[in-house]
Amino acid sequence: MPRITEECVARIKDSTDIVELVGRYVQLRRAGNAWKACCPFHAEKTPSFHVNPARQTFHCFGCGVGGDAVKFLMMFENLDYPTALRRIADMNGVAVIEEEENPEMARQRRMRSRVIEANQLAADYFHRKLCRDRAADHVRAYLRSRELNIETAKAWQLGWAPGDFRELGQLAASRGIDHKVLTDAYLLGQGRSGSYPVFRDRLMFPIHNIRGEVVGFSGRIMQEGQDPRKYVNTAETIAFRKGELLFGLYKATGPIAKANMSVVVCEGQLDVIACHEKADVRNAVAGLGTAFTEEHAAILRKYAKKAILCYDGDNAGIKASEKTFRKLAQAGLEVYHAALPNGEDPDSLIRSQGADALRTALENARPYLEVRVGMELEQIKGDTNARAALIPRMADLAAEITDRNRRDVAVADLSTRLNTGLESLRESVEAIIRARKSAPPANRYAAEPEYEGDEAEYSDTLNDYAAPVIPVRLHACIRGIVELALRNREIQHLLVERIEDLVEPMETLSGGSILQTILETLPQPGNDSDWETLLAKLPPEQRAAISDFSHDPLELPNPADHVEQVCSHSARETVRARIDTLRAQIRNPELSPQDGLALMQECNELMKMLND
Repeated sequence: MPRITEECVARIKDSTDIVELVGRYVQLRRAGNAWKACCPFHAEKTPSFHVNPARQTFHCFGCGVGGDAVKFLMMFENLDYPTALRRIADMNGVAVIEEEENPEMARQRRMRSRVIEANQLAADYFHRKLCRDRAADHVRAYLRSRELNIETAKAWQLGWAPGDFRELGQLAASRGIDHKVLTDAYLLGQGRSGSYPVFRDRLMFPIHNIRGEVVGFSGRIMQEGQDPRKYVNTAETIAFRKGELLFGLYKATGPIAKANMSVVVCEGQLDVIACHEKADVRNAVAGLGTAFTEEHAAILRKYAKKAILCYDGDNAGIKASEKTFRKLAQAGLEVYHAALPNGEDPDSLIRSQGADALRTALENARPYLEVRVGMELEQIKGDTNARAALIPRMADLAAEITDRNRRDVAVADLSTRLNTGLESLRESVEAIIRARKSAPPANRYAAEPEYEGDEAEYSDTLNDYAAPVIPVRLHACIRGIVELALRNREIQHLLVERIEDLVEPMETLSGGSILQTILETLPQPGNDSDWETLLAKLPPEQRAAISDFSHDPLELPNPADHVEQVCSHSARETVRARIDTLRAQIRNPELSPQDGLALMQECNELMKMLND
């Protein structure tokens, strides 16, 4: 009879958030870090039915029933186990993969069990070597240099893999684990000259799945020049899927719940360990030498509602965080960013300034887009072209936020910081969302780069990532002026004469810097060489915005009248944009009463100006 594969069962369970599942059938209420309700399985008036999101389990203290999401659905709808699994798969869009029960399936199950056994044996062996072997003195010295003591090494079962594999091979053989199992576990590799140990003279980090099983390893070199790969991870095996594993998550699920469903996302293993052991920030996790994936985000969404990115405090660090922000925001998490000092990561910050410095940075974490736009504006200073190019990039990031209310708040904040109209920015964000829904997901981004380095190398790798070019959305008023200026020489000169009237519109209205460049360049209508020169002067976002505009000559009967009309219209639109921005600032809950009153007075004066 067909059965659902073990891998598929794991995917189905991983796709489920027990709070959301139970909430479909029972009215839940928050109770601290858990949720409670009257038990659906026996009559009661006082709620004794609890759902624990950290453990992904339910339990009734009245009648004693409990279990995971599958067990709840089996009991509530009176289903057998396979049917409940299929029902959950349908709810979460997971394809059910079945296979006939046969000797090969049994062999696969036994293989996975043996791989897990080999990994645990190796983890114990590596740990003993680190703690007891004189040959590991240099590894212990390295840990001391990172201010990691023996208690920390024991807590995380850190180890040392010697260059000679014979001792571990003999130990495995004595437990009935042969070379094939060691190869299947990627403890041994296969080369032209035969088998070889994958991990040689490396500090070993055991990787656990959410159930606490050792499914693989990450090994760091101990001597410069011994290997260009600073970190080597277990390759894909029957038990190890790097894109679905988060370092430290098996320890962090409980602390995440205690931290109001908040998770700290770091770049590397040592940062996670430093957070847990040095700063008592035990809700920290990290990826495993690969770009943050949708699977990572979906897993975290089961345990957390809010993620705080704690990446290196330099330009590369915050740019590296962009891809992680996208995945987490798409999964529905609130994403914050902890601003670390330039050049510091969580571990180095603790060592240089103490654990309180890291805890303070986490406590003061701000919404990711707020931090990101602040950094960008600091870099570009008063460059109007750069600010105009920044608007569509920030709109593209805001479009990743799936919750409409949170997205509206983020857009309002961005409009204030970027000094652009709220409605115009909101329309840009909504247009991006509509475009994404109609575009194949695979075409949205380039392939995700992998890395095998430590935290700094990870940042540099992602810093090379080319963000998609999002065309600047031209304000309707600016669009009309640009179209006229590109096609009529007399219009160009008349606009230059009225440049004082256009300064504020060009600084305020979206796309204004494109008009500024046109009036500085004055390309001859119909001249292809002038057109190419103009495009070359524009940033990619601005170039994409006008690339399909016509520059063929256009004769107009009264150019001066056209210029008078567009200048008057642009002035009024500038006032409207300022009113729009003021209204967004007034809605800021952190605004003081005095500042709010001043903004309201300015807004009223501008509205009166429009109506006169």
